[in-house]
Amino acid sequence: MPTLDRVGDRLRHAETRGERLLVVYLTLGDPVTGPPADPLEVAEAVVAAGADVLEFGIPTAGTRPRGADIAASFDRARSCAPERAWELVGELRTRLPQVPLLTLVYPSTVADLGADRLLERSTGSGVDGLVLTGPDGELTADRVAAAGLSAVPLLTAATGPARRRALEDAARHFTYQALAERTGARLDPAEAGRFAEAAARSATKPFLGGFGLRGEHDIRAVAPHVAGVVVGSELYRGLAGTAPAARVTAAGDAVRRWKAATVLSGAERSRSAHAC
Repeated sequence: MPTLDRVGDRLRHAETRGERLLVVYLTLGDPVTGPPADPLEVAEAVVAAGADVLEFGIPTAGTRPRGADIAASFDRARSCAPERAWELVGELRTRLPQVPLLTLVYPSTVADLGADRLLERSTGSGVDGLVLTGPDGELTADRVAAAGLSAVPLLTAATGPARRRALEDAARHFTYQALAERTGARLDPAEAGRFAEAAARSATKPFLGGFGLRGEHDIRAVAPHVAGVVVGSELYRGLAGTAPAARVTAAGDAVRRWKAATVLSGAERSRSAHAC
């Protein structure tokens, strides 16, 4: 069971600096994130470039993400057995002892691995929290919290007010607000900003914003209203189209741009402080 509050520490650090968390998603075992040989090379590069939190997917047999780019990533990683993926989590924890690690959990992840085993592997490998795309399934936010992990339930446009409040109560640090129907969707920055602002007005707990964030304009549009932003599909679009020898550099360059976009202006900081 984690003894450190890495997520809370990183969240407070970002708030003190007047910026939002940058959460970068990676599929463990995908060969495009490990050129030319080290499977964790890109992971280390994005942290060095400014990523605050790493979120990772476990490529189990039955998991088929809906977003095209992440689905392709899972397909490429399918030959990486789940046990090897968990070994990579442990290696990440050793290499990056202070970086919060979140596991992305689909209902199919729970079905393939079993809830008890998933919790056991998560706590044993040093994971800090679980992002629950199906928080109403077998693995509930309350059960995750009882295991000593930070539950990060996914909220969508279909999540009703009463259920939203219950999931916010079960989340230790923040929830995850989907800005689009699926990962990789194209957002209108102004519309996404208005959606995030409206969500923030009724939220009882901070939230991460994700699904469809493609670059600095999107991030800047939602940053004043969220605790952090999640970028995944955009990273994979870039990596898949880049030669292996240049992928680490390309990933670092992209993350530096995205992180810079999480820094609030003076006026935005003032409004954020007033809202608190």
